[in-house]
Amino acid sequence: MAKKTTKGFTHESTYNESKEWYTPRYIFDAIGLEFDLDPASPGKDIVPWIPAKKHLTIFDDGLSSTWSGIPFVNPPYGIDTPKWMRKLRLHGQGMALVFSRTDTTWFHDYIPLADAVLFIKGRVQFVPARAAEAYTKELYKPKSGCGAGSMLVAYGETCMRALIESELGWVFYPADVTDWPCPSSKHTETFRTESGFAGGSRRPHENLPRNAESGQGVLW
Repeated sequence: MAKKTTKGFTHESTYNESKEWYTPRYIFDAIGLEFDLDPASPGKDIVPWIPAKKHLTIFDDGLSSTWSGIPFVNPPYGIDTPKWMRKLRLHGQGMALVFSRTDTTWFHDYIPLADAVLFIKGRVQFVPARAAEAYTKELYKPKSGCGAGSMLVAYGETCMRALIESELGWVFYPADVTDWPCPSSKHTETFRTESGFAGGSRRPHENLPRNAESGQGVLW
């Protein structure tokens, strides 16, 4: 009889293999937040470096569970990603780490409604499940990044501020938050909100089409 093991959540693979990969410590060090919930976790005992007060595994069915507080979501990648992003959007606060799949339907459905989006500079060095114990003891260091670029998506003021201050990459956020007493990253781009431009002022969760500054492309 096969031994039962704790099963976590998977990331998509080029070869359609089912593999588990965990968010590395340096991401959380840069974000600087303690989250209330990790609803897509392999378990606190497996990823003790993830700063969440409560961890829900696949056996807890985190997707269907009631969320509270500020969650951090590194969801199953692939066909399940839209379900988790919809859940996070409806919850209204929290942060997700996902591939920056700008061509997907879920990107266009949920990402423009976020309060901040950070495109991570470089490829994230995820931790493979087989090395989690050694990584916990600081005896293992990921040697290479994943196969695609990643982004952090923030809903709510707390997570938006954390992304602005993180210096992890290029972040888009509303122009009116520049009044906060926090440093403005050299990797940031703000939404233009001048009167008469693209409808005037920005209301919560409303991102009207706006042109970026010259040479920077187009922001949603």
